[in-house]
Amino acid sequence: MRDRLATIVNGDRFQHSILALIFLNGIILAVDVMPEISDGTRQVLQYMDRVIVWIFIVEIALRIIANGRSFFRDGWSLFDFFVVAISAPGTVTGISALRILRALRLLRVLSGVSQLRKVGEALVSAVPGISWVIVLLLLINVVSAIIGTNLFSEEVPEYFGDLFTSMYTLFMVMTLEDWPDIADAVLASYPWAWIYFVSFILVATFTIMNLFVGVIVAVMDRETSDYYHLEKAYREHMRDDIDSIRQNIEALVERLEAGEDAEADDRGPPEER
Repeated sequence: MRDRLATIVNGDRFQHSILALIFLNGIILAVDVMPEISDGTRQVLQYMDRVIVWIFIVEIALRIIANGRSFFRDGWSLFDFFVVAISAPGTVTGISALRILRALRLLRVLSGVSQLRKVGEALVSAVPGISWVIVLLLLINVVSAIIGTNLFSEEVPEYFGDLFTSMYTLFMVMTLEDWPDIADAVLASYPWAWIYFVSFILVATFTIMNLFVGVIVAVMDRETSDYYHLEKAYREHMRDDIDSIRQNIEALVERLEAGEDAEADDRGPPEER
């Protein structure tokens, strides 16, 4: 019975149906926030949304029953579980403060579309490398902010009045957003300040920011490699085999222990032998 349910739940037809419901739910959520929608139409949309969320809850429950513990070892299954668990209360209870979380259900498209799933896996795998790039970028930003505050705080306090103001200013410079206006305001009092801005842009924007792209591209190249996916599938298959062997050994040990206890009962107490 469980194997048959797993075949149905993990089948393409079932998964495509759930994916179609995800897209339909997205359309409902988009239309529901339009101000020109009448109250009657809005009530129908909210009713449809409630029906769909119950379908999602039943779907997650069926997947847990069908796949057992392997469901909680799959990252994308856990992702679907948490998305539904977080977004469902607002729809089921109707609490307005929680209903905004309904939009999170659209994120399930990531797990339903294989190409988006590869992108998501690549981004997750790139997190450790990106974290160190962020630390390096933050360090450069803090050092540059300390220098900028000491140099320009007296004449340009609106941009370099204190450390946090300077860090925010340099963040805008790093994104190349309105940085000419900031530079002009500083250059009016410090004509040599172009050295400071050019140096910061060369280091922070053209060098460090490109490290983000480099890390993500490297991980994407690895994630899309056929050899990598074959190796990953082999590891997962080996893990399942190890779990199966462990369960068989535990069952065998229990049978042996039960046999020893039964044999001891048949022999009786020592004084009877």
